[in-house]
Amino acid sequence: MPEYSQRIPVAGDDCGMIIEKIKRQQSDNSALAETLPPEAYNSDAFFSHEMEKIFRGDWVFVGHVSQIPALGDYFTLDIVNEPLVVVRNAEGVSVMSAVCLHRWAPVVSGQGNCKAFVCPFHNWTYDITGNLIGTPYMNQAADFDRKQCRLPVIRSEIVHGMIFITFSEQVESIAQRLKPLNALLDKYQVAELDTAYTLDYDCPFNWKMAVETFMECYHHSAVHRTTLEDSFPGRLSYIGEDGPGWTLCHQPLRKNGELSEVLTEGLIPLTGFSEEDMRQIHLMLIYPGCLIGLNPDRLSISTLLPINKHMTVWHRLVLVSKASSAQPSFAQTAADMKASSLSIIDEDLMINSAQQRGSASQLAGPGRLGHLETTVWHLANYIRTRI
Repeated sequence: MPEYSQRIPVAGDDCGMIIEKIKRQQSDNSALAETLPPEAYNSDAFFSHEMEKIFRGDWVFVGHVSQIPALGDYFTLDIVNEPLVVVRNAEGVSVMSAVCLHRWAPVVSGQGNCKAFVCPFHNWTYDITGNLIGTPYMNQAADFDRKQCRLPVIRSEIVHGMIFITFSEQVESIAQRLKPLNALLDKYQVAELDTAYTLDYDCPFNWKMAVETFMECYHHSAVHRTTLEDSFPGRLSYIGEDGPGWTLCHQPLRKNGELSEVLTEGLIPLTGFSEEDMRQIHLMLIYPGCLIGLNPDRLSISTLLPINKHMTVWHRLVLVSKASSAQPSFAQTAADMKASSLSIIDEDLMINSAQQRGSASQLAGPGRLGHLETTVWHLANYIRTRI
């Protein structure tokens, strides 16, 4: 038996030691796969390193073009402590800093439609392209020319209607990286879909735990045994090779399952699908934190917004066909979909919160992974390449 009375040495908050552990332990053989070390989920220093190297250094999903269909439409979100506004202006879809150039209050919050952004602190005003057009009582400030001032524009790309941003000028194009997914994303008509609803909720655990749990079905039999497991048994799921910017988990319907277990009442399925397509759901991770559920009649696209090592905001967007959104009863259908998702969300919140607590134990170490968890290993390998 192990001697549990002795204190087990841990890396604590030594970021360099955690990085060295990750680089040393990760194997190129999936049959030998392990989790990341538990310190990687509990270190302030490593969290800061991830934010700089991963969330500032790579592409992050922020939304879908259907959220801002009209001129002046906008929505906001915070990524790595950067308040951002995504707006449709005369130039197209633009992502800008929402921080006032005067004394740093965000000039806009929430979502809506407007002709200008007005800072609530001193009424400095910006047009929807970010140009500073109003500065009350600044006429005595020497050498100040508001016409030379503009909110910083963040590098962005639109791929199949999905809006991605990066703070890096060096990282390769996300459209180029995701080219091998074009056929699948075209099949699900991602660019043509409408927004059904959005849902934000707090996850009191590390962002990686949220990604890992979404991307494997092994936990269905324990965590979702009365919700997902009956229709989508975890043992039937399978995972292939990952790509340069993503990984996929496939979740088939049980052998004798009815299509009603996959489809949502009130929605019109997407067109052009085979019988096999109609009987499974694909789970996709676009690194680092864009989580996509591809269903025959709807898509969910989530972005994970890490706040600190033990808190993440989950921002979920659900998309449906234009035929579905045009249904007279669509508002009620969307409300029912949103409500029905909460039970599964609650189950994951419960287990990941317990997992976070356990990961802080000095008796915790890297855990072995099975074939149903290969996507967890894929994420660990991605992180190894970024840190």
